[in-house]
Amino acid sequence: MCSGNLAIIIPSSLTSESKDQRIKTYKVGQIARAASIFRVDRISIYRDPEYDDSKFIDLVLRYAETPQYLRKHLFPLMDELKYAGVIPPLRTPHHPLRSSPEVGEYREGVVVGSDEGAWVDIGIEGPVPLRADRTVHKGERVTVRIFSRRPLQVELWDKNRIPQYWGYQTEIAGTLGKTLKAQPLVIAASKKGSTVDGQLLTKLQKALQKSVSVAFGSPARGIDDILHEEGCTLSDLADYVINTIPNQGTATVRTEEAVFATLSILNIVR
Repeated sequence: MCSGNLAIIIPSSLTSESKDQRIKTYKVGQIARAASIFRVDRISIYRDPEYDDSKFIDLVLRYAETPQYLRKHLFPLMDELKYAGVIPPLRTPHHPLRSSPEVGEYREGVVVGSDEGAWVDIGIEGPVPLRADRTVHKGERVTVRIFSRRPLQVELWDKNRIPQYWGYQTEIAGTLGKTLKAQPLVIAASKKGSTVDGQLLTKLQKALQKSVSVAFGSPARGIDDILHEEGCTLSDLADYVINTIPNQGTATVRTEEAVFATLSILNIVR
């Protein structure tokens, strides 16, 4: 049984608990790691009026998702990425460790030139020629497939045709209420939700065959409290409200901890 696309919806206040940029960077890196482990396709950052760090969160998430050999092309030196070294490596299929590609292998690349045909950097010693069925531009990130080893040549490829997990996309969205209204099916993580048992897991398994978005509250407030301030109710916007950490032993559960706990349970039936 094939699963549908999976998205997570996290708050712009994810980093509000610390002023230390190193800790903030690491916290966002944990979200990137969780998303990659559990094959999340999209991360939406909704705007929490209490604290909006959405641009920083989006930047770090995109940096983490980008293969290391492409970062020099796509991210200039900036203070916001000063502590990028604390981000845990994702080790996803599109972050290859070996530099010698094989025919049929997929890679992420950046177009580095287009004189007399396009050339692309795919993380080996030098640029390789790119066979493209459309116009590409210098600096553009592309997904390619290696179709010749000697000489080494690659062709543009649709990442949706790749049978492996191929990373996530990010977006900065509006308020939580508006973000949830735009989703086809919503699972909300809340301590006020239903405890996940066998019967609920069966229902969630069917839901996860479709495109599903899993929404999380902020470090300071639950998802229902945030919606209440917007004049919305959780029951009207979420198809399922679940508690994946019943009988928690701490006063609060951090957003990144809730993401790991919730996605790990959903992964059982996805």
